[in-house]
Amino acid sequence: MAVADERNVCTVCVVSGQPVVVAGIRALLAESADPGRVYATVTEPADADVVIYDAFKLATNDDDGSAGELAKLVASHPGRVLALSRLLQPGLTARALANGAVAPVSVSADADEIAALVDAAASGDLAADPEQVRRYEADLVRVLAADVELTSRQQTVIARIAAGYANDEIASDLYITINTLKSNIRALYSRIGVTNRASAVAWAVEHGYGGMSAPARRRNR
Repeated sequence: MAVADERNVCTVCVVSGQPVVVAGIRALLAESADPGRVYATVTEPADADVVIYDAFKLATNDDDGSAGELAKLVASHPGRVLALSRLLQPGLTARALANGAVAPVSVSADADEIAALVDAAASGDLAADPEQVRRYEADLVRVLAADVELTSRQQTVIARIAAGYANDEIASDLYITINTLKSNIRALYSRIGVTNRASAVAWAVEHGYGGMSAPARRRNR
C-alpha cells in the first residue's frame, strides 16, 4: 500500500472530556472518502493542524478552566479551532464561537462533513463571523424553544437566571416590574418542570442557555 504524501496529511486533535466523543471523531475521520487525504489524529493540540473543541466542556461554567483552555487553543491555532456542537446546547456552541472557535461542527455530522470542515480550517478558508455566530445560536435556540415551547421572554429570563443575574437586574434589563418578573418566573418554572432557582440553572445549562456572561456590575460587587 502506497504511503500518502506528507503534504496530504492533516493532523487533528479532538479536545473533549468524553473519551467516546474523541474515539468517535477519530473513527469518522478515518472513514473519509478522499483517498488522497489522510487525517492523523493526535493527542496533543500542539501537534495538530486543526483542533476540534467539544463545546460541552464549557457547561461547567469554567470551574475547571475550560474557557481559559479554549482561549489558549484559539491563540495557538488562530482560525483552526472548530467547535463540536450539540443540538440541545446552542448557548454553549455560541459561547465557543464567540470566544474564537472558527465554525461549528455538529456531533451528528458524517465523515465527509467533518473532513470538509477540517480541510477548510486547515487551509484558512474559514473566518470567525459574529453574524454567523448569532445566526447559528438563534437557529438552534428556535429549535429548542419549539421543543419545550418557551416564549421569547421566557428564553431571555432563563438565560439571565443561568448567568447569575438577580431578579432586580433582570427586571431592570427587561424594563418590567419585580412583580411582573416574578409572575414570568413562576410560569417559566412550571413550563420547564422545576420548583427552585438551582434546578432552573441546572436545566438552563443542560439545554444550552448557560452561555451568557454575568453583568459587570454584579461581578464587581
